[in-house]
Amino acid sequence: MKKCTITALVGLALIASTSANAKGLSYNYVEGNYLNSKFDIVDGFDLSAKGFGIGGSVAFGDTGLYGIAAYETIGEDFAGELDADVERITAGAGYALELDKDLHFIIEAAYLDYDFSLSDGVDTFDAGANGYRASVGVRSMLDENIEGLAKVGYQKVEEQGVELYDGAVGELGIRWKMDAAWSVGLHAEIAQDETTYKAGIRAQW
Repeated sequence: MKKCTITALVGLALIASTSANAKGLSYNYVEGNYLNSKFDIVDGFDLSAKGFGIGGSVAFGDTGLYGIAAYETIGEDFAGELDADVERITAGAGYALELDKDLHFIIEAAYLDYDFSLSDGVDTFDAGANGYRASVGVRSMLDENIEGLAKVGYQKVEEQGVELYDGAVGELGIRWKMDAAWSVGLHAEIAQDETTYKAGIRAQW
């Protein structure tokens, strides 16, 4: 599934490089992000991990429906002895209701797949979990070149009865369009005991 997701996103990137000319709010795009995640383990003890992600969206004509997909990976080396890595695949669909040409109400539902790896250089422990996320929100052109995003939702991820996530999740984003084809943005995803910050570049068409 990972290879298929990455291959699809690379294909979208090639399309974007030749036809990116979107104006306003577009649901056809590919993007790459730098990730920095903070985990609240117990009071007074936090962990952080860094990584990257690639993602994209494809609109299904003028129906308001669109598909979404993303691959993200973060990791951290603890005291030079333990190497921890987390990978997440997101695949889903959404619907955008145009309240105004510069203001859309969006509904999204997605499947989430997590892979975890912990290695001491000799032995490696692997585990996985999967679940779903459902959210609602708004996308808005705040200015001619500035886009804002706000979403709130619920996600549940578990494996064999062990819950990884079960609760609310919120997202806030701001994006500056350098031109009709390219934009840069900052994004925050706030979930149960975890906050992920993203900074990246997007090609839209």
